[in-house]
Amino acid sequence: MKTKEAVITEQPVLPNYIASNLKVLRKLEGWSQSELARKVNLNRGNIASYESGSAEPSICKLLRISNLLNVHPRDITRRDLSQPEELALARHAHDEARIAERERIAQFRNRALELTEVVGSSKRLFEYKRSRLENPCKEADLFAAQYEQLYEVTQQLLQEHRDLLGEVGCQCQ
Repeated sequence: MKTKEAVITEQPVLPNYIASNLKVLRKLEGWSQSELARKVNLNRGNIASYESGSAEPSICKLLRISNLLNVHPRDITRRDLSQPEELALARHAHDEARIAERERIAQFRNRALELTEVVGSSKRLFEYKRSRLENPCKEADLFAAQYEQLYEVTQQLLQEHRDLLGEVGCQCQ
């Protein structure tokens, strides 16, 4: 007879290589715990506790560390990077991801330039057509005012887009 208690299926335990990988990667770079800590804005005690396995870094700290060490956070946690072939695969994957990220940002920058040109052309055409009107009617003046508002909002959005791309691009370096 089955009991009312739920049957708990055990999830497979995934390996966690954070402690050993941080130590291996740090030593490969030739850094002391203090040097690594300084480079990622932590203290030596944080690094020591991560390497001993008594604590784990938050996701933000792990991201900073993994970026510095040129390895994806997933690889730091799930791959045994003391194995040279695993480390080579992890570094290659990280480099590929960084290249793809840079290319994507470049595409967004190119698209922003294209949009800026389209908006500029639209504005020049508007000004040309407006200058050719001898006696614009009241509706034409209303449309012109609405166009000017739309143009200003578009300019603000394009500038915010460029600013955001600048911030994202800096964070990806």
